[in-house]
Amino acid sequence: MLLGEASTAQSLGADWQDRRGGDVRWDVQGGVATVRPSGDPQDTNDLRTRENFGDFRLHLEFRVPPSRAGLGEQDRGNSGVYLQGRYEVQILDSFGAALSGQDDLGAIYGQHDASSNEALPSGTWQSYDIDFRAARWSGGQKTENARATVYLNGQKVQDDVALSGATLLGDAEAEAPGPIVLQDHGSAVSFRNVWVLPTGEAAP
Repeated sequence: MLLGEASTAQSLGADWQDRRGGDVRWDVQGGVATVRPSGDPQDTNDLRTRENFGDFRLHLEFRVPPSRAGLGEQDRGNSGVYLQGRYEVQILDSFGAALSGQDDLGAIYGQHDASSNEALPSGTWQSYDIDFRAARWSGGQKTENARATVYLNGQKVQDDVALSGATLLGDAEAEAPGPIVLQDHGSAVSFRNVWVLPTGEAAP
């Protein structure tokens, strides 16, 4: 368990760091970690796991804050979870919206939009369950794309889709395993009950 009910700001630092390797700067209370937006696009306050992962199963729960009327879609509870720090699964307030543009809740950002809109209203706890298979490599060359199956609030919205490359703002693809990254995109999105289970060929 990377983030559980007993987590505090101090204990969170045993498993997480900011994206540059510094101390955790998020608000943590009652096992809930909430993005503390940096306010500087050049200094995002992302969190990344200290441990790196190959193939894995990920569970996390998140809550997007209510947004004031008139905000554009990408300003409504924007965050994301990066698999291996490379491939973003979008977090956004998409409740009641028509899906388009490969950037809604449940999307693999810029590559695959969700197959259906399973978003709940803002302020509600929601969940992702993600099965991830890392890209395969031989002699320094990628031989197979990474793949992901994504369940949003218990409904499958990505079915073993191929990830053609790193998504926007993700780390470059590489043979080495990578971290789980929770994104600061300027919204006070909260997370709880985050766990990762290594699977497949990459499991110990």
